[in-house]
Amino acid sequence: MTDTIAPTIKTSRLLLWLPLIIGAIGALLLLEYMRETVVFRVENAAFGRETSRFMPTGEGQNQCADASDSAKCIGVWHKAGDPPAVIWFGNSQLEGINRFKPGDLNAPELLHRALGARGKYVVTYSQPNANLTEEAIIWAAIQPVYRPRLLILPVCYDDIRELGVRDTVGDMLDDPKVSARLKRAPYWAQIASAVGEAMKQNAPLKAETHLSLQNRTEAAATGFLSHHWSLWSDRANMRGILGFAVHGLRNEVLGIHSTSKRPVDPSVLVNRLTLLDGMIAEARADGAQVLLYAPPYRQDIDGPYLADDYHVFKAQLAAIAKKHGAHFVDIDPIVPGPEWATVTDDVFGFQEPDFMHFTAAGHQRLAAHIDGAARRMGY
Repeated sequence: MTDTIAPTIKTSRLLLWLPLIIGAIGALLLLEYMRETVVFRVENAAFGRETSRFMPTGEGQNQCADASDSAKCIGVWHKAGDPPAVIWFGNSQLEGINRFKPGDLNAPELLHRALGARGKYVVTYSQPNANLTEEAIIWAAIQPVYRPRLLILPVCYDDIRELGVRDTVGDMLDDPKVSARLKRAPYWAQIASAVGEAMKQNAPLKAETHLSLQNRTEAAATGFLSHHWSLWSDRANMRGILGFAVHGLRNEVLGIHSTSKRPVDPSVLVNRLTLLDGMIAEARADGAQVLLYAPPYRQDIDGPYLADDYHVFKAQLAAIAKKHGAHFVDIDPIVPGPEWATVTDDVFGFQEPDFMHFTAAGHQRLAAHIDGAARRMGY
């Protein structure tokens, strides 16, 4: 007699797994479709479709981001004969050129050429949404190398709320001299927790753990998949794209736009200004003059800043600069409305006014104002 019950049970079990299998296959196909059609580098997401990232490379590389490319900038500077260095920190505003055309240059390149004619060498370190903690880490890593005569430091009101340390900046903490220098800094209390977390994430595995069968197996599997499966090798970027898509869709549903008012938490502001005070004090003690500035901010549209709070913020920047014998310039109105960008996101095509990026003409204005301030400081 044929047993019909066992095959029925096996079929039922298979049917239970079927939705999971179909869902997994569907998810993989969707991810592969996204990788082929909407994939972009997450670090460039803030620029939108109309703004292009400008950064010289190769023999002329004098614009960097973090530990990922700092050695290249240092090498090019050494090759130039170690001329007197000027360090310019910044965010994506320094990199992005809206409606880019061949031959367009960004403000750092324009300033590099202008000061180069006067025997100075401008090196830029910028990251999208750069924050002061990250810039403090970078300063601790590069100051002993370049020993710059001038530090140009914008403080963007919108970036005050940025508090984390990205991996490519945290990698600079692998040098014990950098972490030791930070612990001696006057602003250590303001960055200790963030730096400690970054150091923990970068800490090497113990030898016995690193040599365990599990770690060797996982490393081998990851290497094999990365080499043979493009979706796997792009997984970190794809994860970022999905996060970006969820964030953009949430904002659209909730009616949150680039013009929506975004107050800064007062306790965060106090912490960041205390950090800024310590950074400028340290730079001055290191023998560098400091040019502090409030970066260009779009004026033709009512933007995300609360006007009264922003006015007080700029007064606080000026007071900190005066306290340490630094120079402060307020250049937020220098770029007219037609030279600003529109952000069109790469996933859904949503459009928003851009309050951060502008055209090559705007970069010329920014470079000219910073150059003028540098001249007044003797550069």
